[in-house]
Amino acid sequence: MSVKFLKEKIFSRRGKSEKPKNAYIVIEDFMKLPVYFYHTIGLNPYELTGTNNKPGIGFHILFLLHMINANFVLALEIFFVYVSFRNNENFIESCMVMSYIGFVIVGDLKIGAVLLQKQKLTNLVRQMESVFPPARQKEQEEYDVRRYLRRCLRYTKGFGGLYMTLVITYNLFAICQYSIQKWILHSPHAKQTVPYVPLTPWTWQDNWKFYPTYLSQSMAGYTATCGHISADLMIFAVAIQVIMHFDRLAKSLTEFSVRAQSEEDGADKDLKQLQELIAYHNKILGLTDVMNEVFGLALLLNFLASSTLVCFVGFQISIGISPEMLAKLILILISANSEIYLICNFSQMLINASGSICYAVYDMNWSEADPRFRKMLIVLALRAQKPVCLTATVFLDISIETMSIFLRMSYKFFCAIRTMYQ
Repeated sequence: MSVKFLKEKIFSRRGKSEKPKNAYIVIEDFMKLPVYFYHTIGLNPYELTGTNNKPGIGFHILFLLHMINANFVLALEIFFVYVSFRNNENFIESCMVMSYIGFVIVGDLKIGAVLLQKQKLTNLVRQMESVFPPARQKEQEEYDVRRYLRRCLRYTKGFGGLYMTLVITYNLFAICQYSIQKWILHSPHAKQTVPYVPLTPWTWQDNWKFYPTYLSQSMAGYTATCGHISADLMIFAVAIQVIMHFDRLAKSLTEFSVRAQSEEDGADKDLKQLQELIAYHNKILGLTDVMNEVFGLALLLNFLASSTLVCFVGFQISIGISPEMLAKLILILISANSEIYLICNFSQMLINASGSICYAVYDMNWSEADPRFRKMLIVLALRAQKPVCLTATVFLDISIETMSIFLRMSYKFFCAIRTMYQ
């Protein structure tokens, strides 16, 4: 029996109507990683189109348990810092716990922002679906959707993997250190420690309460991390799609074939086609407005929290610490700076993509077009001259130059804390 016959037989059993998985790319392929992280903590960020499958009661209970646990650990961290400063002790450890406090608070606020903006986020996703290339080979090849999806997954998986490495390192470091000292080195000085804050309402050292306490704080770290990065991953996914649409519009304008002088009713056809492109441009600009409205607060929180985190981490590194603690702090430093750099980089890509519309208009064969056509082109070019970028509410328009502002602000905070310590 030949291999070809076997393949045909297997295919016939599956059914001729069955198509290969992921034959065409859909918008969920861009959004699947942030949605996955949200789902692991029991949060549905937006309503899916064309489905009545709503999360069950267990899903909501999961979210409630995550939030109660995370905020309980947050309260312990705040109380620990208060007691340490009141008694004028544990200053270095308090600085570390203050970094955790800022991280958890930002995670909480980002989760709250998603809950408050859920309807707007749902509308944003539906608007993106309305302009997304249909599931046909020709259209998806024209938009080069697969290339943009690869770029999106490269950024989101890399960033998500970095922060998952961070939280896994912090969650497992203490128990791995204790296990090695206790069971491998048989050290009499092996001491149980918890990942984030040693202060609890109960005594957990050297008894069974150590393990649920450790699990509780580890889960709180994971919850805060998911809340912190999922909004960023969604921003990256939306920004990549907006860039794809700008690039497609620029390509359509550059390749526009003016028919005013070659066909009898060519001028009218040109006007109709240009009107469709202008309407497409308006939709893209509308997407960016909704995107900034939904994610503006999350972006502002990113800059405030990351700046504070970087200066606290820099301070702890500068005063001399153990090698293992140094490695953990460097991982935080890399993660925080990577987050801000990626946000600034995506915003700069949006600026470049939106600005390319002006150049595409100029590169058209507009000299042979109808006067009405050329007047419409002027309006399109003028509108495209205003750059589109990510905005942290009304306070900050983000670009690659914002990265230098962030570093300068972090350095000033670092100098202030260093002066207080001395």
